[in-house]
This record gives sequence, structure tokens and C-alpha cells, in this order.
Amino acid sequence: MLPPADDENLLVGLESPDDAAVYSLGGGRLLVASVDFFTPVVDDPEDFGAIAAANALSDLYAMGATPAFALSVLAVPAATLSTEVAAGILRGAAATCEEAGIVIAGGHSIDDDEPKFGLVAIGFAEAGRIYRKTGARPDDAIVLGKALGTGIVATAIKRDAADDPTVRAAVRSMRQLNREAVVLLQGHDVHSLTDVTGFGLLGHLREVCVASEVSARVFASAPRILPEALELAEAGFVPGGTQRNRDSVEPVTGWEPGIAEADRILLCDAQTSGGLLAFVPRHEASELAAEWEAAGYAASVVGFIEEPTKPMLIVEE
Repeated sequence: MLPPADDENLLVGLESPDDAAVYSLGGGRLLVASVDFFTPVVDDPEDFGAIAAANALSDLYAMGATPAFALSVLAVPAATLSTEVAAGILRGAAATCEEAGIVIAGGHSIDDDEPKFGLVAIGFAEAGRIYRKTGARPDDAIVLGKALGTGIVATAIKRDAADDPTVRAAVRSMRQLNREAVVLLQGHDVHSLTDVTGFGLLGHLREVCVASEVSARVFASAPRILPEALELAEAGFVPGGTQRNRDSVEPVTGWEPGIAEADRILLCDAQTSGGLLAFVPRHEASELAAEWEAAGYAASVVGFIEEPTKPMLIVEE
């Protein structure tokens, strides 16, 4: 564990569960920074690089920051992995960064037994325009910006059990930047914001509830699901991270009887480059979901925020 930081300019750091660090540059100018990297979730090197880049940049979008540039972090087994594979990973990441309007300004690589890739993402924001995991209020609606199931599909890919259409749909979702989604938030009263990644929908929702001192009611049938993800979950293609998420949220979750096991798994599925999770007044939720849908996101209103209760998370059909 790192010791607490003692710097008056560090506005958001290790003391909070937020998606990126925030450092004041003075004059209302904020530096926002995050780092994320992981092992391949798909077989194609360029897709992997693009997905890893989108995933890293999502932390900045979830804070309301505008990305400025990135640094790459690459680990490859130099003796066994061809240089073309490594080049493909970097090409995919560069393409995603170009789509985001930034460049990869540098980076570092090491020789490692297993490939890993990601970015240090650097951006800027203005004081008073940062989104946090605190601030969700009773009667807020919860709007999710992408379909669930990437962890399950990635596990099926590793076991050669996912067909081409299923893989393509998951790759499209994971490569999709959350840039336009956060731009569309500017017309709404956003009380809290995060993105859904490794802890799954319920795990990240719990973070918001704890930080905001509220509870949440979620509808199991509401989130959009990637093609074949439900069937793959039913067939047992469940990653270890998803099962750990499930174990973690169980003590604070009340499940309505009759909710299928596969639906429970999907609500806890560890996502890669998942959608934004926005908390807005109830009367704005349908409009926001429709705007995200029109922009190409698989958006849905998945639940509501309530006064604090036990259990903290209630899941209904």
C-alpha cells in the first residue's frame, strides 16, 4: 500500500475510489491522469492494442477530462513473440488515440513472459467540471452506456468457443471510445459518473453507493447484452474476475427470487472498455439513453438510486 499523499494540489488521489488522479495546475486548470494495462482479451494484435487504448482513455472520460496525450506501457516475450505482433498492438493503440484526437508521445517496453499492454492517459479539465463517484442522489436514474458481457466473450475466445460474429460484436463494443458519450452529458444534470470495467456493473455501482451514501435498485433485464454472452454464461464461460466480483458484492446485494444465474453473472461480469455509468435526475434518463443510442451506444436505463438501506443493492427482474 502506498502512503497517503501530502500535496495540497492533489485534489483526487488514493483516498477516493475515483477513476483518475486530479492535480491542480492553478488558475482553475486541472491535470487528470490514469494508467491501465492488461493481458490480451482478443487474438488480433491490432484489436488488442485498440481495446487497451480505449479502456485507458475511458478513465479520463469518466472524470469529464479531455485527453491530451498518452504514453504506452508494453510487455512482450521478446524471444518468442514476433516484432510484427508487437507492432500490431502499437498500431491499434495509435489508431484509437488518433480517433480520440491525441498522440502516443512515448512509452516503455520490457521483456516479459506474457504480453501486456496499456496506456498512461493524460488529460485536462476545468475546476468545477470534474465528475466524481460521489454525488449520486436518491431518485436519480442510472444510465449505462454499453452492453455487458465482454469478460464472458473474452473467456470464450480463449477457449476457442466464440464464433466470428460474437467476437466482432464484442470487439466493436470494446474499441468504441466513450468520447461522444461524455460530450452528450453536457446537456444534462449529472450528479455522479464512472465507467464499468473490471469490477462489473454491480461492483462499480457499489463504489458509487458507498461514496455517495445511498443505495440502488437495479433491474436485471434492463442492461443490453452482447450477442451470445448470455448463452456463453449459461454454458459456463465465466472468467475468474467475474466470479470474484460476484463473491465480493454478495454481502451487500439482495436478489429477487427467480433471477437466473446467468443474469446474475452478467451483472457482475468483469468488463473491458465498458460503458459510462451516469447518475442523472429521473426525468432526464430516457432522453440521455436515447441520445447515447443515437450516437451509436448500446445504452439503457438500468435502475434508480434510493435512500440508504440494507442490503445496499437490490436486484429485481
